[in-house]
Order: sequence, then C-alpha cells, then structure tokens
Amino acid sequence: MSHQQPVHQPDPQPVQSSEERNWTIAVWLLYLGTYITAISAIAGLVIAYMKRRQFAGTPYESHMISAIRTFWISIVIGIVGLVLTLLGIGVLLLFALAVWQIFRCVRGLVRAINNEPIENPEGWL
Repeated sequence: MSHQQPVHQPDPQPVQSSEERNWTIAVWLLYLGTYITAISAIAGLVIAYMKRRQFAGTPYESHMISAIRTFWISIVIGIVGLVLTLLGIGVLLLFALAVWQIFRCVRGLVRAINNEPIENPEGWL
C-alpha cells in the first residue's frame, strides 16, 4: 500500500473579494469608455463613490480613491485646457490630459486584475 500525500489546494478567494475586483475593473473600464461616450465616466464615478466605503481595508479601496481623483483632476484640467484653446496651447494640454487619463486607467485596470492596490492613490501618477 502506498500512501499518497494530499495535494494542497489553495483556498478559493471569498466571493466578496471577487465582487470587489469586478466592481473595480468595471470602474476602470467605464473610465476608458469615456473616449466612446462621456456618460460612462459619470457612471464610473458614481460606482467609485458608492463602493469606496464598502471596500475600506481592502486593496480595492485605493482604486476607488484613485478613480475619484482621476475624474475630478480630469474635469479641472479639461476646463483649463478648453479655455486655453483660445490661446492655442489648450490643445497640447488636452492631449497631455488624455495620455495621463489613459495611463491611470490602464494602470488601475492591470493592478485590479492582478489583485494589487494602487501604491499612491492620492498621487498624480
């Protein structure tokens, strides 16, 4: 008779963690969808505000903070960029804003997929 060692199976992640991950991915995808329809950013912002408190103490709380900041910083810089288009330099600012937004969204999406927090959710990058 041979004795086989039981194979150690990793514990499955709790449903709540999977749900948090899915909501976080949805927020970042909605933000990326802004380039198709602007209303998706507002939907992402509403979800981020609604889920921020629920995700407290999890890696996904930092995503909600980062997503909220991304939205409001984008609004302010977008308005400044639109005003500065009258001087001809606003287009450059709006282009830089788009690159910054895409970077933050893709970084957030990748980190959410990998179950990782945003390292500095209140930072600019």
